Amino acid sequence: MAQRFDVIVIGAGVVGTAAARALAERGRSVVLLERFEVGHGRGSSGGATRVFRLAYRHPDYVRMARFALGEWRALEARSGERLLVTTGGLDLGEGAGVAAKALRAAGERADRLRPEEVVERWPALRVPPGREVVFQQDAGVCLAERTVRAQARIAVEEGVVLLEHTPVDHLVATGFGVEARTPADAYLAPVGVVTAGAWTPGLLAQVGLDLPLVPTLEQVTFFELDDPTPMPTVIDWNADPAVPHYVVPNPEEPGAFKVGLHRSGRPVDPDARPFDPDPERVRRAVAFAEGIVPAARPTGASETCLYTNAPDEDFVLDRRGPIVIGSACSGHGFKFAPLVGRILADLATATPAPLPIERFLSSRPALAR
Repeated sequence: MAQRFDVIVIGAGVVGTAAARALAERGRSVVLLERFEVGHGRGSSGGATRVFRLAYRHPDYVRMARFALGEWRALEARSGERLLVTTGGLDLGEGAGVAAKALRAAGERADRLRPEEVVERWPALRVPPGREVVFQQDAGVCLAERTVRAQARIAVEEGVVLLEHTPVDHLVATGFGVEARTPADAYLAPVGVVTAGAWTPGLLAQVGLDLPLVPTLEQVTFFELDDPTPMPTVIDWNADPAVPHYVVPNPEEPGAFKVGLHRSGRPVDPDARPFDPDPERVRRAVAFAEGIVPAARPTGASETCLYTNAPDEDFVLDRRGPIVIGSACSGHGFKFAPLVGRILADLATATPAPLPIERFLSSRPALAR
């Protein structure tokens, strides 16, 4: 006989654990189904660090990031752990000017720096002469794996039934709501929240929701400094305008940082993805690091992860019948996770969201087939 809950959440990455926690804190009975284990590295939430930033190309995201920052601090207070470390963040190149306009339109501070001022503040960094530089003081680093585990722990403390190594083979919309069938059991609830990352498109297709979400294989490469000095996060929009390059320091390991090439990977099947890094992208990451952090040396390590990409790079946060869609898409969703979890709980409980979400609806033109 199927087990009954108020809500089924599928996928225990950073968004799924955030949603489960938010729902349980509202008194809902929740089962959280994870095909692997909490903190695994096969999807989108693994690894030690992610960027947090307010600097975006549209004021909507700036405002959303400011709201998310408050949710992060509340999560830290609830967990008793440091989860988001403020380092400040630099945007370089033409995209920096766009971000500065969006920041100011949203009432946020954006400081323009000269390349020589960058070296004065952060001796490890080098910026080419004439490159536009914008500094935003509230940027920082999310401690990724620690955050996922903290949210999962809080969710369980609030009564969530967390089942690891429990893949959902079939998702069915029923007269009752939603049925999630696993190899061992079935689960029924009036509402199902799908936060399965790269597995989301396949699950949604089973309930007749065909969205153009494409998983891609991404990677980061790791570096270290023999003489550690503080570093901000860096996004360089000019290194390759089609593929922004970024630097994320690790606050837990002074002198350690990673370099990534945003949305540079190829489409993959999440169940058949390789784990070996692409040597050409490693080469490009090393070349970029040599220019912007000349004293850095590669550690020889790289990691792969999965993005789930929407055509317009916006999230998909919506409710369609008994299904709540929680896809923080295109590689920039981690920083919003505590807020997105709250929004998904709002959608599941028919509660107004704390800010407008129209641009994230699944019915928008960019997602039309």
